[in-house]
Amino acid sequence: IVESKNTEYKVGKYIVGSFGWRTKTIVNPSAADNIFNSKIYILPDLGGLSKSLGVGVLGMPGNTAYFGFLELCQPQPGEVVVVTGAAGAVGSLVGQIAKIKGCKVIGFAGSDEKVKWIKKELGFDAAFNYKTKDVTEALKESAPDGVDCYFDNSRFGDLMVYSVTLAIDKTANDDEI
Repeated sequence: IVESKNTEYKVGKYIVGSFGWRTKTIVNPSAADNIFNSKIYILPDLGGLSKSLGVGVLGMPGNTAYFGFLELCQPQPGEVVVVTGAAGAVGSLVGQIAKIKGCKVIGFAGSDEKVKWIKKELGFDAAFNYKTKDVTEALKESAPDGVDCYFDNSRFGDLMVYSVTLAIDKTANDDEI
């Protein structure tokens, strides 16, 4: 903040809001005139860390991954977790959190390069390119006893949802879903 007429927003601080990545902008924090009508907030002091973390792991993607996965899936050690969009900002974090929680993680991404990255760099137990590998076959190979949590983080479509749903409900038949 280089100039402010609002006592809550002091000069020298940085703000985060849904108005795009900018070096400068004029904004009234009390007016709902930003793109998504979302609240503007002051970026906390990150010490020597990059301010970009405020729109990444410490921002919306990190919060979505952390709270979405931990509160909805409530993972337990040994459970099998499937993540779509596994190489993206949210999916890559979900997979890493699942590994920390002791889960087996299976990721789906859209290129061989992304698959290699999530396996080698992020430590996913299995990863597949959904464009070149049949999802049902991939799940039969990597989760023969079924899936405990499906973190759907993409628009892969009905086939992905159908295949993972079959793997989640270990007692279901094709005609029951």
